[in-house]
Amino acid sequence: MRRFTLNRSAVVCGVAIALACFLALPSRALAQKNWKATVGGQSKDMGRQAEAFLPNEFWIHAGDKITWTFDSGDLHTVTFLLVNQPFPLNFTGVCPGSPASGAVFDGTSACVSSQPSITGQSFAVTFPIAGNFELVCLVHPEMFGTIHVLPNSENLPYDQAFYDDQAEDLRDGLLDDRDPPTSKTKHSMAGMMSTSVISRTTGVIAGFGEITATAGGQESLSVVRFIDGTVEIHAGDTVEWTNLDPIIAHTITFGTEPADLFDPSSNVTLDADGALHATITGPGQNVHSGFILAALEGYTGGLPVPQLALFPPTRFRVTFTALGTFNYKCSLHDNLGMVGKVIVLP
Repeated sequence: MRRFTLNRSAVVCGVAIALACFLALPSRALAQKNWKATVGGQSKDMGRQAEAFLPNEFWIHAGDKITWTFDSGDLHTVTFLLVNQPFPLNFTGVCPGSPASGAVFDGTSACVSSQPSITGQSFAVTFPIAGNFELVCLVHPEMFGTIHVLPNSENLPYDQAFYDDQAEDLRDGLLDDRDPPTSKTKHSMAGMMSTSVISRTTGVIAGFGEITATAGGQESLSVVRFIDGTVEIHAGDTVEWTNLDPIIAHTITFGTEPADLFDPSSNVTLDADGALHATITGPGQNVHSGFILAALEGYTGGLPVPQLALFPPTRFRVTFTALGTFNYKCSLHDNLGMVGKVIVLP
């Protein structure tokens, strides 16, 4: 009995010593983790897009890694730019040294960026030193977040389960916002749509969006649909498309999709109020609006569209002189179901 008691005491003592040694290890060895996050989200019909990093604020330790998984048919990037680096309007090849996976960002040596990615793709970044770093999407400039990288001696406020719950709540909150304009509410928007003062003009809303924010960044809901996009008009009438999304560009494209989606086709002119305008005189005619979207705050120009007094435009008009049915699409989001048609009657 005495021999058994001594052995049990020795075991208990050994366990206590081992536990004490384990707890005495540097916090970096205990806390280093691989974190998970999501980029984007969408409704089942892909018509509603959560343009967001989910969540858009993280607290991690130096040496930790975050893997972002893309969950949307709309393109996004995971990008970390250097301080004072100009925001690139061409979102490909910005950080050519970025690997497809396993990037490292310390905020001093080089920016890192994923390629524009969609559902199922992922991108991982390791943060070797402490600091606060802004996370941006190059496709959607108003979509950003913050990564707080703490010294290993400091405690982290949240665990992965918290971030998973927060991401789900943020995504559902964005996608469940059910107040885009419809045909029943267009009359209340007369003050912001020039169609109310242009005779023989029918208005179509080319996308709708709302920006929300957390303390760590911004996110938005985007409805990627032509709202009431099938219209009937008479020969000689004009249809005007207005983009009411503060973050996403759209196009109005008739006929063959051009190689250059950014710029309008050569048969597009500029109206006195800055809106783009084209005329369709027969079936099979190719007309492309180029990007229509809200201008970035403080944007000073410099893009190769010299014929535009305002860039980017938010309105596109087409006058139809021929009878028939004319199908059109958004060349950026037709894969999500953003299509429509104009039926021209005598």
